[in-house]
Amino acid sequence: MTAALVAGCSGSDASPAESDDPTDTPGSDPTTEPPTTEPPTTEPMTLANGSFESELDGWTIGKDLPEKPGEEDEKVDSSVELTGEQASDGESALRIFIDGSADDGTVWVQQEVDLSEVSTLAVDGYSEQNSFNTVLQVATYTGPVPEDGLVETDFDREHSLWDHEGWKSYEYDVSHDGTGLVAVGLNIIWETGAVGILDNVRLE
Repeated sequence: MTAALVAGCSGSDASPAESDDPTDTPGSDPTTEPPTTEPPTTEPMTLANGSFESELDGWTIGKDLPEKPGEEDEKVDSSVELTGEQASDGESALRIFIDGSADDGTVWVQQEVDLSEVSTLAVDGYSEQNSFNTVLQVATYTGPVPEDGLVETDFDREHSLWDHEGWKSYEYDVSHDGTGLVAVGLNIIWETGAVGILDNVRLE
């Protein structure tokens, strides 16, 4: 009698029958496929706001200026702003002023871009008159991002800004491949203050 009761109780506690499908585990959904991971897609960096129609969005200002004559630890004056008085493309352009009292100094704007398929940098420069005197030079740079930042000697300063009257387009070969830096600005080599205007920076 006791044996029969024990046998009955043990039968009521039996575990549910296991599935013949080895992949069918409790809590699993056999129709759910494992998630796939794909590398994120990134758009190549292109030149932003090349005609300065959106203030200085996309650009940062850089300077390599000497000390003001007779003033220790104080650099010569300079300014970077937009102007609507002259523009070769759109309604505004970049206006750069440099105090040349130290007979030297470079001011520019720069941004990082993808130069992989770029062969030429072009920028327009404005001059009120053609002059034999070289006071301001167009200063450009395309290449790797320097660890310690740009300095005057990194720039191509072959062209005088005052070699024409009105607007003129300057072109420069680009040899760097991959992410790099584009910078356009002015260099002064005369002991006087001077203003120059640049516009329509483009990569071709």
